[in-house]
This record gives sequence, C-alpha cells and structure tokens, in this order.
Amino acid sequence: MGALTTLADRSVAKLAEEEIIRRVVLALAEAAPPFPEGPGGDCAHLPVTGGRAFRASTIDSVILGRHFDAACDGIRAGTKLVNRNLSDLAAAGATPSDALLSLVLGPDVDATWIEDFAHGAGRAAAKAGLRIVGGDICRGNPGSFIGTLAVQGFAHRVLTRKMCRAGDVLFVTGQLGGSLYGKHLDFSPRLAEGEWLCGHGEVTACSDLSDGLAKDLPGLLGTKFDGRINVAGLPVAEAATALAKSDGKPALEHALQDGEDYELLFSVSAERADLIEANFRKAFPKTLLTRIGVVESGTGLARDLADGQPLKARGFSHFA
Repeated sequence: MGALTTLADRSVAKLAEEEIIRRVVLALAEAAPPFPEGPGGDCAHLPVTGGRAFRASTIDSVILGRHFDAACDGIRAGTKLVNRNLSDLAAAGATPSDALLSLVLGPDVDATWIEDFAHGAGRAAAKAGLRIVGGDICRGNPGSFIGTLAVQGFAHRVLTRKMCRAGDVLFVTGQLGGSLYGKHLDFSPRLAEGEWLCGHGEVTACSDLSDGLAKDLPGLLGTKFDGRINVAGLPVAEAATALAKSDGKPALEHALQDGEDYELLFSVSAERADLIEANFRKAFPKTLLTRIGVVESGTGLARDLADGQPLKARGFSHFA
C-alpha cells in the first residue's frame, strides 16, 4: 500500500488530470459502468429504475485528519467512504443505485494511494450493487485529501427519522461504542436489514448511528417525543470496554457517545413490536438486536428508563 503523501516524483502533481481520472476509473473496476451510463461525459445518462416508488439520496465525505489519519491505507479509506454512505441508505431501507465521486487532492498525495482508494471504493460499491457513474477531481492544498460520494437509491416507502409515535418500542442492531479501535474503518452497512425493516409498515422510524446513540436518538425522535432507554441494558461493545480501561471513561459513556457505530436505530408500533422482533431474529440470526426502550410524549430528549433523567452524554458533534 502506498503512503497517503509521498516524495514529489510519485505524487499526483506529476500526473495530468486526465491520467488521474483514467487511473481512478480503472481502479473502480466493475463499479464504474461504461460510457454513457458511466464516466466519460459531462453527465451520466441512466435508465429509469422501476418497481420502487421513492428515490433516496444522500451525500457524505471522508477527510484526512477527521475520518482517518495519514497511516490509513487507501483501500480502507475508500471502503469507508462508500460504506458510510450505504449506511444512510440502509436507514432508509433503500436499494443502492448510482453515485458520483468527488476527490480533492493535495499535490503531494501519492498516486498509488489514490489508486488503492479507488480500488477500495470500487469493491465496496460493487459488493452492494452500487454503480459509480462519474464525478470530479480537483487540486487542494498540500497535505489535504477529501473524498465525497453522492449516492442514490430506491425504496418502496418513506422510512426516515421523526416519524415515530408515543408508545413505540425502540430497537438497535449490533453493539455500541469503541469504534476508534477499528470499527470506524471496518464495518458492513446494514443494507439487508434496512430493506427488511422498510418492508414492514409497523416500523415507524429509522436512523443509522453515526454520531452516537445519545445524539442520534433525539434526531430520530424530533421535538415532540422523548425516548426512555434502558441504559444499563445497552449492547456495549468489547471495544468500548477496552477503551474505557485505557482512558478511564465508563464503557457506557463510550456506547452512548463515541459515534461511527453504523448500526440501525428504529422504532416499532407497540402492538407489533414482539412480532417484528421475533421475525427479525429469524431473518437475521447473526445480527444482534436489542430492545432498548420506548417513545413517549416530550420535547426530544433521551432519558434513562431507570429514573427518567435526561442523559448527560451528548454524542459526537462536528463543531463542538
């Protein structure tokens, strides 16, 4: 794997823009369809996708120094860019369709690292059935790298945040916390689970956990409801426990606020919660599912089920 930045004779500054694009498209491999549906023109021209009523769109980035460091290899960084976007589609229950890739490269970025980045992005996209149909490359400041992906998918219905109701039951997939110990780079978006949830009208709202449960739960609730959660019963990851031993913070605090769990948080109507829980476990026996609390009238707070007090943990904020 090439280092992110390199000596001048191996940097992208030695390559023409057309050559960088050629290498990236080649490295994307089967994820990049041939022209005119793929790269090569001012716009990609795509056929209408039928059978699903709603188009779901999302956009997300990975930035050097924010989402990965200079020691991260290109394949893992490219994979993360695709998968964090796919996690948003999973929360919408959408099937991936197509995407546009934008790269801002410092002149000292290693050309081989960029090819590895495109390899990682291409493999992750192809695995999910996502086609990268075009994009943009431009020069940034020395020492900088930003990769952005704008993704489209299709869903049978609208499944999103702020659609829950009082009395709904709250669930979360997987384990929470400690993503810094590796999960923030190596995770699988819950696409199959999200599509399954979207197919069941009893599921009222859904969000992926990218900023931590303490922040993403209020985002799911909106301003008219509170979420009472069984904090003591949260599925705490072993990585959160290990991180707690390292930094002295409680493992539960890591589970609530570390972010980049990329699990699904969703609500289900109370009268159908038991059935949905049982059927989900049958459909996805390898995916941990935890019932964590209930929705009640309120003002958008996450509260501890034990005492009703608002959680002190706040989750990740880009501008804190």
